[in-house]
Amino acid sequence: MSKFSVLIADDHELILNGLKDFLSTVENIKSIDTARNLEEVKIKLNQNSFDIICLDIHFGKNDGRELAAYIRQVYPKVILLALTSFDDVETIQSTIHAGFNAFFLKSDDLSEIKNWLLAEDFEEVYLSSSTKDIYATKQLLKDNKFIHSIHLTEREKKILSYIMDELTTKQIAETMFLSQKTIEGYRANLMNKLNVTNIAGLVKKTILLGLLK
Repeated sequence: MSKFSVLIADDHELILNGLKDFLSTVENIKSIDTARNLEEVKIKLNQNSFDIICLDIHFGKNDGRELAAYIRQVYPKVILLALTSFDDVETIQSTIHAGFNAFFLKSDDLSEIKNWLLAEDFEEVYLSSSTKDIYATKQLLKDNKFIHSIHLTEREKKILSYIMDELTTKQIAETMFLSQKTIEGYRANLMNKLNVTNIAGLVKKTILLGLLK
């Protein structure tokens, strides 16, 4: 049996302490740490190595899905468990696309989380039993169809990755040896394809749909 180190990230003290106490009883959990905000998460990730991160989707003023995208990029081997009180289809959908390995509601039976951890089957995305009842198969198929309908060229993907890295239009143009006007044209085309009206929307849609995974 493997032994995992866990980081619990949640801005509610009750959840942090309750989940920490519970996970301490799971046989394959060797250590548990906690973080109450985004800054603490990044500090602890820099200081320690974690196998599993339990992350609240609505993490104070921050969006756990955006934090997940950062973790996926910097710590690609980390197993991400989403924990939330929100059971609407949009939240479930966007969380799956953000790269989480599992999705649980805070109202779920803790024994289901324990069974998932002990099974150590992290290759497929796991949805808790109650989540599956909400997120019907036809909705999942509809979501996947929408994602596959977005066709980006290699150059568009490259420009999108630079935008995600917060490069300015001028910096992207200089990096790709293109004019700023050309980059602006590509950016407008990307926003049109993703049906957004600004850069913030473009970044959020890219993360939620997992377009650059």
